[in-house]
Amino acid sequence: MSQRAEKIKVRWPKVSVAVAFVGVVALTGCGLGDRSADGEEGAGAAVVASQAPEEETAPEVAAAGESICGLPGSDQTEIEEAPADVQWEFVGTVQAPSVPEAGPGQIADNGFRKCYAHSPIGALVAASNVLAMGTDPNLVQELNEELVAEGPGREAVLEDLEQNGVPRDDSGIRLSIAGYRLLGYGPDHARIDLAVKGSDGMIASVTTDLRWEAGDWKVELRPDGQHVIPAARLADTVGYNPWLAEG
Repeated sequence: MSQRAEKIKVRWPKVSVAVAFVGVVALTGCGLGDRSADGEEGAGAAVVASQAPEEETAPEVAAAGESICGLPGSDQTEIEEAPADVQWEFVGTVQAPSVPEAGPGQIADNGFRKCYAHSPIGALVAASNVLAMGTDPNLVQELNEELVAEGPGREAVLEDLEQNGVPRDDSGIRLSIAGYRLLGYGPDHARIDLAVKGSDGMIASVTTDLRWEAGDWKVELRPDGQHVIPAARLADTVGYNPWLAEG
C-alpha cells in the first residue's frame, strides 16, 4: 500500500466537521488518508464540485438569495481574494471569522453563530464558523439542529447525539484555519476546503459541503451522517489561499 493511501492514526480534538458526522466523531484517534497538494486523495472520495442544474444560472439565483437576517446575496461565483476586513474571535478552540456583509449576522449570547450571505465568501465564512463551533461541546447540539441540511444525514447525526451525547476532548490540541479553497459553487450548493493546523504540527484538509436552505448555508451530509469528503492529512498548505488570524 502506498504511503498516500495509508491510514494514519492521529490524536486530534473532537471537531464536529472534521471527519464523520457533525459534532460526534472527529479528529481524535481516527484515520486520516493522505492528500497530495493537487487534491488527490488516497482514502477519501473523489473531489467533485457541487453543480447547479444546467437550466439555472448562478448569478440569477444567488442575487435573489437574501439571508434570514437580511444579508444581501451576490452574483459572484468565485472568491477573487480572501476577505481582508475580518474580526477573529475564539469559539471553542478555533478562532472564528466575522466578515461585514458576509456573516455571521446573528451571534447568540452562548456564542452560537448563524446567518451567512448567499455568496462564495458567505459560504467560506459559514464553513469556518461551523468548524469552530464544532469544537465547543456546548454548541454541538444546536449546531446539528440549526445548521445541518434537512435529510437522512441530519436525522442520523441527531439520533446519534440522542443516544451517545457529545464527547469531550481532553487532548489539549488547538486548531487554527490556515487557508481555503473554493472547490465548487452553484446557486444552492458550495464546497469549501479548509486547511487546518493543529498545535501538534499536524495539517489537515477539512472539506465542507453546504446547501442554501431556508435563507442560510447548512452542512450537507451523506445519508449515514458522514461528511461527503473525509478529512485528509496534508504535508503543507501549498495550493491553498492563505487566510488566518494574525497573531
